[in-house]
Amino acid sequence: MRFMDSGIGNLKLFAVGPDGSAEHATPLPMSVATAPIAPDPHTAATRELIRPPTVHRSRRACEPYSAAWFDELEQKRYQRHGCWLPHAMEFGRHPGESLLVLGCGLGTDAVHYARTGTNVTVASAPNDYPHLIRDNFVRHGLPAEFVALTGPQLPFSGGAFDVVTWNALYDATEPDPLRIRECFRVLKPGGKVIGLFPAHYDTAFWQERLFPLQRLFWRRPPDPATAPKTTARELRRAFGQFGEQRVMKRHLRRGELPHAWRILPLMLLERLIGRVLVLKAKKPILVARLQVTQIDPSRLAA
Repeated sequence: MRFMDSGIGNLKLFAVGPDGSAEHATPLPMSVATAPIAPDPHTAATRELIRPPTVHRSRRACEPYSAAWFDELEQKRYQRHGCWLPHAMEFGRHPGESLLVLGCGLGTDAVHYARTGTNVTVASAPNDYPHLIRDNFVRHGLPAEFVALTGPQLPFSGGAFDVVTWNALYDATEPDPLRIRECFRVLKPGGKVIGLFPAHYDTAFWQERLFPLQRLFWRRPPDPATAPKTTARELRRAFGQFGEQRVMKRHLRRGELPHAWRILPLMLLERLIGRVLVLKAKKPILVARLQVTQIDPSRLAA
């Protein structure tokens, strides 16, 4: 049981003492009393839309985390700058298959998979606010399995999933080799991993090289992603145990470009200096054959 201090404007929580009374109660840390239940709505929206945090807040005053707010984000995520996402993430191409989602955000992509009959499992850490993802699924009436993560290891058996999607745009560190090995382990032979990573050679890189004095006449918006940037070569090396690797560059907003570049086709520019690297790779089917060979001595003799 907890008691509340009656001081006006000074909320305090106390744990009950060992004798069951409030006389020997001890105050709880303020971090417990003031623990946030949701991130800043503007920060959550900018991350879901992969846009710089300096973008002005929407004038349409939807109640944060309401159904209308989620619907507006879903609409904007796949329009204009994000029109590449449905094709890249392969919505509708995996009905009846098992999918593991890492870095789920607010669950917008996961909901799209579930709508087309994919069996979705969302793995999230406590700081990913999994209750918001659950709310997003509940309001759509869609099923999903939710699993808590406490580290890079994945609490699933080997070969449990057909597809793994990994949104690493806001991870605190570079792609963890242990997490990559875990993705390989939980995939079925022939299964696919689809990852989103910040691009090193993006528009910010080339603007710094070609316009070193741009700060004098134009301030470039900050990067939309916060994770360490990587290159296509580094991704291929990190996912070396996978086969059929393919890395594409996508996502760019005209507001992030110098004015002289904005007359060029955006579809062309995003493939050259886009913000996001899309990795697709498969777990070789040969892995299953090697495992059978290791288990069956008769095959080794043959």
